[in-house]
Amino acid sequence: MLLTIEDFVRRTQSDLPSLTRSLQDATARYGDEEVRAWERSLPVLAAALSAKPLAGMHVAVRSKEQSGVHVEYRLPASNAWADVVLLGRDSESRPAAVIVELKHWETTGDTAGPTPTLVTRPLKGMVLHPCEQARGYAEYCRRFHSAVQSRSAAVSACALFTRSKNLGTYRATPHEDLVREYPVFSAEARELTELFPSFVARHLCSPDEEWAEEFDQGVYKQDRVFVRAVADSILDPANRDFVLLDAQRLGFEKSLHAIHRAIDRAHKGVVIIQGPPGSGKSVLAAKLWAALARESKRAGDIVLVTTSASQKSNWAEIFDAVANTPAGRGLVKGANDFNPGLSPKWVNEKRTAGRSVEIADWRKNLELAALDGKNPRIRPEIAIVDEAHALIDPTAAGKEGIAPGGWTHHAGPQGWHIIKQSKVSVFLMDSEQSYRDNETTSVDSIRAWARDNKAATIVEVSLADSQFRSEGSKPYVDWVTHLLAGAAIPDDAKAERWLRSDTQAGMTFEVVDSPFVMEARLRDQIKSGMTARILASYGRKWATKKAADPHKVPPASMDFAITCRDTDGPKLWAKPWNVVPEGTNYAVFIQALPRTKMAADMLSEVGCPYVVRGFDWDYIGLLWLSDLVWRTDRWVPNPAQSFESAWNKTLAAAKRETKLKATTGPGLEELRTRLARGYRILLTRAIRGVYVWCEDAETRELLSKTLGR
Repeated sequence: MLLTIEDFVRRTQSDLPSLTRSLQDATARYGDEEVRAWERSLPVLAAALSAKPLAGMHVAVRSKEQSGVHVEYRLPASNAWADVVLLGRDSESRPAAVIVELKHWETTGDTAGPTPTLVTRPLKGMVLHPCEQARGYAEYCRRFHSAVQSRSAAVSACALFTRSKNLGTYRATPHEDLVREYPVFSAEARELTELFPSFVARHLCSPDEEWAEEFDQGVYKQDRVFVRAVADSILDPANRDFVLLDAQRLGFEKSLHAIHRAIDRAHKGVVIIQGPPGSGKSVLAAKLWAALARESKRAGDIVLVTTSASQKSNWAEIFDAVANTPAGRGLVKGANDFNPGLSPKWVNEKRTAGRSVEIADWRKNLELAALDGKNPRIRPEIAIVDEAHALIDPTAAGKEGIAPGGWTHHAGPQGWHIIKQSKVSVFLMDSEQSYRDNETTSVDSIRAWARDNKAATIVEVSLADSQFRSEGSKPYVDWVTHLLAGAAIPDDAKAERWLRSDTQAGMTFEVVDSPFVMEARLRDQIKSGMTARILASYGRKWATKKAADPHKVPPASMDFAITCRDTDGPKLWAKPWNVVPEGTNYAVFIQALPRTKMAADMLSEVGCPYVVRGFDWDYIGLLWLSDLVWRTDRWVPNPAQSFESAWNKTLAAAKRETKLKATTGPGLEELRTRLARGYRILLTRAIRGVYVWCEDAETRELLSKTLGR
């Protein structure tokens, strides 16, 4: 049921506690700070909406329980929530929506940002301008909301501050153009009672319950004109971000042919593309998406699906840049978006009602959820899944109940849902890059899910011979693989086959004496125009995680505080882990986004395997720490020096065995495998060269010996 503005105002004034409880259930945001923000901002909004011209308009809310309503509106097939959406018809009698971004911020000390889309706040650093948030929601609805597109609806947006009365900073240079198109209103009396209601009234002139219902039930649907424009930009020969080399072009043509074979049949199809690190899977994914999106016969949605927050935020930044609008990221969907609507709250409700809801019975859970009207809000014609080895399968043997990473594990495997909800699913993967405990999808499981969903076509493509990293050297990748397996290096992968020398081109690989030397080598490469990053496995705690500015933490308290001998004697080398502003924007580290510390100095932070998987730079410096060390004839994991938070189950088993003085066991072997995969990810990020500093002397000796030095 949709609420009129009058009903929303009445409920806010008479039953606010129930309303906030309902909001918590709807958004799964149970923090006290969030509740306080709702309790303070919603009454202010209700008072502002009490203006008579707005009576009868609708608020995009759903009343699933008599005890309260859901004010926050989740954008179709997205993890983004618009605070409030007001619905009606505009002066031309078109269906219209006004999105309102609420901020209960104290703005004292805030300063204008370096760009129109950013502001700077004390303790928080740079954050997205609220009007840019509102703009992003509006653009998303225009490009990807089925009801907006089918009705050619008008979508407007603004930001409303429910606490601060001074917004000079937010309207000052360089934000003038942004707030002119997407206004911002303060809590000052005249703005609340006159200017904000007048803005809404200009866009909403009469109510329309049928339109409001249609908007409320809207699903993900792409604007084809927009999609083809983005595809044209990606396929433009002048766009050097998406270049395929010879072997990759062969892989592209083979993959596209396989996809067309699947599409041309009347039934469901699945394509599995396997390739080692450096085979160009991510660029291939973008090229395949663009080639398919540009085809005139395509009428359905074509989405690029990601499997981690790091991967999604980076692809979102790339597509925004290509599209020249924040709507570009709407073409990128997370695997979590394929959840048909199951949630921990739903599971608890069913159990309270006496129903059995277990992970092993996930198919029955889906049937039960369907009876409750829970259905997916995304059904693409083609889903292209990059880094598919990181898909979560909570039903995998020995992995039941592992922390789901935002996925409700009672819904079953993510890959199964992607196949179920897509006509053609394309999975690009390297099983040896499954890294975290909950990354449990294999090629065999994808084949089984394809059969389970009655896929008429299952095609497999190999990119084994493609290589553009590591100076195009497949022997180098083979050397890394054998090294980390503790196996003898075969002749065709020995260092002399790929190692650069005075007389031979190839991959640079040097074991250095200290982090200072490693950094100096990288800076020399940067001066010559190369890109570089410093990387490490999880051999250090994330001590700076909650610091307002990790770069201002005293050096001795940084994540990496390593005392080593330099030319002048003992000296402290210090860096923080990769900083993640606003919680999820890993693109700051990967792309060194403008006006960030990484843009000023690409060696100012240390990247981890989770963040850098799937990306590459000309050179990397690797801190080989004591989490995985060489002892005599084998690799030995050290659980006491492993701090990966997504290895709870693996680390617990390894620590139990260590406590019992065991030197081997299934827990330690699993940890060794996970650590080796992490180092394989790190060692294969470089296009031209690697500089390694080893914390452990025997490990350093092994590397030097294996290199023939």
